[in-house]
Amino acid sequence: MHIIDVPKRAPSNGGVDLPTAVVVGLEANGLGAARALARHGIPCIALAGPRWNPCFQTNTCTVVRSTDWTAESLVQDLLSIGRTLRCKAPLLLTKDRAVVWVSEAREELTEFYEIALPPKPVVDLLMSKVEFIKLAQREQWPIPLTWIIESKDELAARLAEITYPSILKPQVKNDVFRRYSPKKAFRVTTRDELIQTYEMVCAWEKEVVVQEWIAGGDDRVGFCLTYSRLDAQPLALFPGRKLIQWPVGWGNTAVSEPAPEEWATPLVALTRKIWENVGYVGLGSMEYKFRPGSNTPTIMEPTVGRTDFQSELAVLNGVNIPAIAYSDLAGLPPPPSVVASRAMKLIDGPSHLHAARVFVASPDLRVANWIKARRGYKRYMIARAGDYGPFLGSIYSSLRSSAGDILQWLLGNRLKQRLTARAAK
Repeated sequence: MHIIDVPKRAPSNGGVDLPTAVVVGLEANGLGAARALARHGIPCIALAGPRWNPCFQTNTCTVVRSTDWTAESLVQDLLSIGRTLRCKAPLLLTKDRAVVWVSEAREELTEFYEIALPPKPVVDLLMSKVEFIKLAQREQWPIPLTWIIESKDELAARLAEITYPSILKPQVKNDVFRRYSPKKAFRVTTRDELIQTYEMVCAWEKEVVVQEWIAGGDDRVGFCLTYSRLDAQPLALFPGRKLIQWPVGWGNTAVSEPAPEEWATPLVALTRKIWENVGYVGLGSMEYKFRPGSNTPTIMEPTVGRTDFQSELAVLNGVNIPAIAYSDLAGLPPPPSVVASRAMKLIDGPSHLHAARVFVASPDLRVANWIKARRGYKRYMIARAGDYGPFLGSIYSSLRSSAGDILQWLLGNRLKQRLTARAAK
């Protein structure tokens, strides 16, 4: 573990000696959390992974790089950081694995940290797609048609009832799946494609969920970003809508905006009902899809114990969820509420540019829809006035990667030419 020496923005808290926040993870998600805290002059340490990322160049926090990204390493690094602090630190998580690891070690970490997580059984329930689906079925919450598959034989027995198109995803993303799978979920359109996809995925994870594909584009995906205090009462519920995902159709958020008025109430109401049912505590969100012609959300999946990829959308629109969570954990008054003067979109620059190629090539999507999705007031996840380091770092990383590809191509061609010349002699 070592500290990265990057010039930090001067605190703007008027000289008040605030507890230091610790953010776990510093990719685009963690960067959004650090920037949200910096808006209120909250001192912040970000515990980042061992692999370099352009977000490490931010001036909004002190960056501490972990020696490894494992449960043991994370806990030891957090303990090491905690021993240097004058008081307990509010702990904000931004990565799935970190939620699981901190949940397991929370008793050990509470000496140094204020932690807002649901009880471990609730974390485990919500992290398991199967257990959450069973809960939703018992409570009669709206979910897609679902088939739980745990073996090749079970898949074969249920092939006749599965509808297409469908989405296949693992019940729990284990480390092997995370390391080797090219996608977090797979859209299949035929029986043969489902069988082939399962053959590939079961090499990493045999237990999967197959769900019906709900018609409609990325702009039919809604979400509700939340924070619930330690007594399980929600302090923040912000409804939003995706406009573009990458990969298009089932990926991470590339462009998002506040939810339209007709979606906002049902998104908040259903999320509140789910969280009250399980006694939810801490950061989290729920993702939904609206069927064409309907304003009733269908549950896709929860995000448990952490900020979401698009969480900064709420901050940009006046609901600073990381600062609200920090204040609750630190026992401080909530940050001043801000009424956004205009709706702001959040854009992941590289992803929405990748998606543009799909919109250009598809007669159904059309490039005009891509242009419309990014029109209006917006902020980019990485490029931001006053914090240029991550953007410059991303340019450097892209140039270095491109140079490496070109060099590899040139060396490959030369090697091929030499081998061809030798064979001809």
